[in-house]
Amino acid sequence: MLLCACQKATPSSSRGEPAAEKGEGDTVQLKKGHGLALHPKLRQSIALQVGEVSQEPLAAVVHVWLHVIRGADGLRPVAQTAAGGLQTEARGWVTAEKAALLKAGQTVELRVAERDAKTQSGIVQSVEPSSFAALGEYEVVVETEAPFDVGSRLAATFHAPLGAAVTVVPRSALLQTAEGWFVYAVNESFFLRTAVKLGAMNEQFAEVTEGLYVGDQIVIAPVDALWMAELQLLRGGKACTCGH
Repeated sequence: MLLCACQKATPSSSRGEPAAEKGEGDTVQLKKGHGLALHPKLRQSIALQVGEVSQEPLAAVVHVWLHVIRGADGLRPVAQTAAGGLQTEARGWVTAEKAALLKAGQTVELRVAERDAKTQSGIVQSVEPSSFAALGEYEVVVETEAPFDVGSRLAATFHAPLGAAVTVVPRSALLQTAEGWFVYAVNESFFLRTAVKLGAMNEQFAEVTEGLYVGDQIVIAPVDALWMAELQLLRGGKACTCGH
C-alpha cells in the first residue's frame, strides 16, 4: 500500500526538490505539473523499475472479435446468401490502423470465446472498408474448415510480419484509463503521468506514435501502484501539490 500523506512544503520542496528525495516528509507527494515524488524506501519496497523508450522492429499482434455467419454445414442467414463452399465463414470489424496490418491470405488463430477452447486456424479472405460499421472501419472476412456453429463469437488473433523499427515501450509500462493510454515518464525526481498514442502492439511491446521520444525514461513497473497513489491524492479529499 502506498501511504499518501499531505504536509506543508519544507524549504527543500519549495525549491522544487521534494522532501521525499531526502528521506524526510511525505511518503508520496504530488506536485502539479511535475508528477509524483516517492520516498526512496517506498520505491524500493514496491520494486520500482525504470527503463528507456527504445526503437526496434515490431511484429504486431492484432486481436479481433468475429461472428460466424456461415457454419460448416453451409447454413447462413438468407440475407447473407452468396456463392461459396462449405467452409465456415466469420466476419468482424477493425479500425483502419489494424486493417493496415492485415491482408488476404494471412493465417489467423481462431477459438470460441471460452477460456479453454481449442485453437483452430483460418485464412483471411478479404479486408475492405465496411458500409455497415462505423465510419472509417474495415470488415475482415475469415474462412476456416473448423466446424464452428452459426452465430458463434470467435476470438481471432492475427500475427503481422515484422515491420520497420519504431518507437516502442514495454506493455507493462502502459496505463489505460477512461481518458486513454498513459505512461509515467521520469521528470527529474518526479514521475509524471503522460498521455501517449499507440500504434501496433504485440504481447511484449507497444508502438508509441505520439507522446514520447527514443531515450526518454519511463516507469516499467508497477504503474498501477503509481496510479492508485495519484488517485488517492487527487480524490481523497486532500489534493497535495507540494506547496499548497
